[in-house]
Amino acid sequence: MAEEGDFNLTLTEALAGGIEEAFNSTLDDWADPANSTFWRSIFSCDAWISPQHLLFQLANGCFFVSYLAPSQSKGLLFMHCVLILGFLLYSTWAWNVICAPDVFSWNFIFMLLNMGQTLYIIYQMRPVKLNKELEALYEALFQPLNVPRLLFKRLVSVEYAQVMSLHAGEAYAMQNLTRTDRLGLLLSGKVNVMADNQFLHSITNMQFIDSPEFESSRASLEDKFKVSIIAATSCRYVFWHRTSLEYLFVKESYLAAVLSTLIARDITTKLYHMNQKIVTEKGSHLDIRLPSLTSSLSSSCGGEGSLRSPAKFSIR
Repeated sequence: MAEEGDFNLTLTEALAGGIEEAFNSTLDDWADPANSTFWRSIFSCDAWISPQHLLFQLANGCFFVSYLAPSQSKGLLFMHCVLILGFLLYSTWAWNVICAPDVFSWNFIFMLLNMGQTLYIIYQMRPVKLNKELEALYEALFQPLNVPRLLFKRLVSVEYAQVMSLHAGEAYAMQNLTRTDRLGLLLSGKVNVMADNQFLHSITNMQFIDSPEFESSRASLEDKFKVSIIAATSCRYVFWHRTSLEYLFVKESYLAAVLSTLIARDITTKLYHMNQKIVTEKGSHLDIRLPSLTSSLSSSCGGEGSLRSPAKFSIR
């Protein structure tokens, strides 16, 4: 038992001595960083070499400049062009100065990737050419609403739209016969809107031909025109089938918002033009924004006509 006690005491003293020695060694390392194994494990470089070759410095300078580029398309183009130059210099340095094939290979691959990105950005920035009629349409209606030319070209492409002609006297739509399953926009010329052989108003270039019918017949494709639309002169127009537009709007929500705005503005313009045709018996015009106008119109359709119009009332 005595021997066992002496052994335990010796083991305890040895452990205590080892811990104390390790603790003192750690204190010495912190007190003298120059001889510290801890600090040498972090800062393993005992001697710094001279700066690298000029190609290495220029390459990193290009990287620094490229990351200062703005986020617009031209800024991205500038960034990738400078990165191409930087990786080219880096590859040259790796191949000719340090002779490291792995460093050369990685940087050469990065250069090729940036070349691909540059070509793609240039392709996206290419000028989009339109014919004279569609160019005038874009500048008049879509450019003020910041619609990209590429998106507009998609809207008027043969996949979704068709450009047609009308001769004088030819009908775009016939009352109670033509279905309201399309949307037309007049590019040039003039058309007249008729109801029961009575003239309502004219539509000129850069106006929608059938925006009221298109907007009011969303629920059914079988609705018919309540007016006839006849060409007064030789006309050119572009039109879209409703199904094609709805399919495009699902993919291009911004274009859907823009076209909805243009249609609403066109309907409002037609509505205010009809205000000029609604007059009292004294010859004064009524403001269609007045809440009492609806009841006045209803009473005019009954017995005593306090309002008169050159034609049957319609938002046309």
